Amino acid sequence: MPSMEMGKPSESQVTNPSAFPTKNAARPLRILFCANWAVERLNKADCTRWNPSYTIPGQPYWFFKHANEPVNIEVLDCRCFWGLDRIERKLVRCYPSKGIAAWIRSRRYDLVLSHGGQMGLVIGLLQALAPHLSRTPHVMIDVGAITGGYSGWKNQIITAGCRLAVSSLAAIICHNSKQLNFYRDKYPEVAQNAHFIPLGVDTNEFRPEPCEQEDEIICVGYAKRDWNMLVRAYAGLRTKTRLVLLGIPNGRMIKQNGVDCIPRVGIEEMRNRVRRAKFVALPLENIDYCVGQQTFLQSMAMGKAVLLPRIPAVCDYIRDGATGFLYDVSSEEDLRQKLQMLLSSDDRVELVGRAARAAVEAEFSETVMTDRIIGLLREVAQDGLKVSANPGRNA
Repeated sequence: MPSMEMGKPSESQVTNPSAFPTKNAARPLRILFCANWAVERLNKADCTRWNPSYTIPGQPYWFFKHANEPVNIEVLDCRCFWGLDRIERKLVRCYPSKGIAAWIRSRRYDLVLSHGGQMGLVIGLLQALAPHLSRTPHVMIDVGAITGGYSGWKNQIITAGCRLAVSSLAAIICHNSKQLNFYRDKYPEVAQNAHFIPLGVDTNEFRPEPCEQEDEIICVGYAKRDWNMLVRAYAGLRTKTRLVLLGIPNGRMIKQNGVDCIPRVGIEEMRNRVRRAKFVALPLENIDYCVGQQTFLQSMAMGKAVLLPRIPAVCDYIRDGATGFLYDVSSEEDLRQKLQMLLSSDDRVELVGRAARAAVEAEFSETVMTDRIIGLLREVAQDGLKVSANPGRNA
């Protein structure tokens, strides 16, 4: 691995589509995809549901539909009989039963791709403890910075277990480039196999459409949002434009003049509400890992200007004043001033919204992300074949 400046990912770690050629592959990759959510089997596409939440027999799963080579994906989701998954998640914050099932089944595949550590760390730990029983390469998409980044678990026993688990990974993928620094600092066992691949969204499913604009600012989402800070900043404005908190839990409803609180809605209604809004404001919390990326990229893909805090999970995706707007995450006053500026700059908001759409198409689409991920997986699988042919390599 080439040397790197601290704080700056190397060229090989900012994975580019051209870095891993995928054409003329010998045969389709056989991948076991371990999902940290429920995945149902449907007979046809459902535009009212989150795409990763279902599979259709005979059709590629989720972003794999954009692959420029055939891939065979089998999905193993988190659900267990009798609600065991809910018990496991509450007691140990992971899914050991499904992780064990994935580990047992892994030898049938060219590689295992886990999304999140709830199953991924369990698989990694089993592979580290019994490497002779499973040589299938394992790649983990790490959305939570192992156990929550610097502010996560402080228990030394858990940290030691996580270090052992990640030591068996063939590669780790993150959607936040600052996680590369975190790995080098706290998990050097995986740092040299870490790759920053920006998240991508479906630019066809989330696209601009002509519609009547409402006099609204909209905040979308139900987790890791500082709604109170946004409402306080909004309350300091002199405006007739309403603030819509879409997806706020029933137990967190806020009473304030000009503020509408709407519980979680279906994805189609969410798209329609975002398209009609003046712009999108997401008061994301300042945490060490990925937060809100799907939401603000979907909004950008629909041609909306977004107002976001200047935090690591955001800065890889937004050019301040060009493809979106950033405010100081710790400053309610800066947030208020940015809201006021956007409310009085309709032309600029529209221009930035168009630029946001173009940026997503060029850099943050599912197609671009898929090229990068499949290219990396193909290289990992090829390396795995070499190891299998020469077992002494890892001895």
